[in-house]
Amino acid sequence: MKNDRLDISLDYMRFTIEADGESFTEKLEDTFTSILEGDLSADKAVASYIRSSSLSTEEFSGSEDEMSSYPGTRCLVNYFGIKEKPKLRSVDKMISSIRTAELLRKPLDMPFSFEHLVAIHSHLFGDIYPSAGMIRTSSSKKHREYCQPDYIIPSAEKLFDNLRNSRYLRGIDDLDDFVNELAYYMGEVEALHPFLDGNGRTTRLFFNLLSLSAGYLIGWGSADPDHFLEANVAALDGDYQALIDVLEEIVIPVSEREE
Repeated sequence: MKNDRLDISLDYMRFTIEADGESFTEKLEDTFTSILEGDLSADKAVASYIRSSSLSTEEFSGSEDEMSSYPGTRCLVNYFGIKEKPKLRSVDKMISSIRTAELLRKPLDMPFSFEHLVAIHSHLFGDIYPSAGMIRTSSSKKHREYCQPDYIIPSAEKLFDNLRNSRYLRGIDDLDDFVNELAYYMGEVEALHPFLDGNGRTTRLFFNLLSLSAGYLIGWGSADPDHFLEANVAALDGDYQALIDVLEEIVIPVSEREE
């Protein structure tokens, strides 16, 4: 991987780690660099982490409702049978980050469709949850109430049809026009919130890759995680201006980075 592409990908990884309140340590940077440069396979990195963390899939019987949490916990049913939230959060973040680096190195070869979004979620979280890549069947609310389960598929079909008809935002030469379109689709997918968990990481990676494909770079190294979160919350109410303002500060044409 060229140094510039490596730096761009590491900036993305750093933002993802720090957005979760964690430190981007030298050890993490070394691991992700090895994956991004092709010196370490993600499969080996995940297997090594599972061994070093003494994790086992023996407790997973397959009889649990994969779309639920364990009784009396806030832990989604997982292959490792982890029922302590801090431990599951740590495992989730590390393994999904390894898979993120893998997709930054070699993105999925498919159109930027809803199926692509689902495939990213399945790839990021498939080592951890049997529900990875599955559309949620229960209501979800955090900062605001998200799309109701019965409307996720029809709403996604309409939204991603529009994205396809917009040629996945390719061919937009004006930066302001691109940012406006990008903010709209990012906000709409955030409101869709199709998965039980991991929506933010999945959506962010999807649009990071889409932007690169369209000839634009999101400069995550200059992004403020708190401002980005606040802008996403505002977009849930249909107010895209905050997200536009954030993106205007960090999106540039790829050609300008290469100059």
